[in-house]
Amino acid sequence: MQSLQRSVAGAATVIFLAFLIHNVNALYVEPTYLGFKNPAVDYANLDKLKNAIGSVPWTLSGLGHFASGFACLVLALTGRQMFRDYRSAAGRLLLGAGFVAAIGFFLTGIADLAGNGAVKLLAAQNPDLERGAYLAASISRIVYNCMAQVGLGWFAWQLSWCGLKTGLLPKGFCRFGYLSGLSGLVMGVIFFPVYPQLVLIWAGWLAVIMWRQAGRTPA
Repeated sequence: MQSLQRSVAGAATVIFLAFLIHNVNALYVEPTYLGFKNPAVDYANLDKLKNAIGSVPWTLSGLGHFASGFACLVLALTGRQMFRDYRSAAGRLLLGAGFVAAIGFFLTGIADLAGNGAVKLLAAQNPDLERGAYLAASISRIVYNCMAQVGLGWFAWQLSWCGLKTGLLPKGFCRFGYLSGLSGLVMGVIFFPVYPQLVLIWAGWLAVIMWRQAGRTPA
């Protein structure tokens, strides 16, 4: 059990650090330096997207998304192991949710990193298709990111349910997990501005819980 707890703690720490980057970018860097004053609208502004794509903040976010993909794979596998003996069906749902989130984060990371270079090259070689290239890249990234957000929201919701039913996780954390999970599910339909902050708190809280439990569990 200790190794599972450490794995969950490490994965949650990675997600916390990734969302720390996302929050700094969203709350300060992007509004100040990239002109994204209203994210719900400005991410559809192609002139602002051209300036943002390939920038240092977006590259760091891309690395964060990619790292989150690996972390979600770990959460999927360890989550299923933790609850397999208690709720086998719930464990399988955790596995599915984690995989959905991982695929979404991987695709978003690829779009932010390799995809950005491809879009710039395509636009440079085909000036008449420039706006279409940036529009297609933006739409693809939004779809991939929605997949990641919904998958992670589903995982947080499912983890909270398993934690409450088995008593393996604190009730306060599980109730907050429902809120954080709901915000991710809502992001699949409409922009929810506090989603990054809720995930940041959720991931940090999960990491602290798991590191503490691992420290109390005999090796």
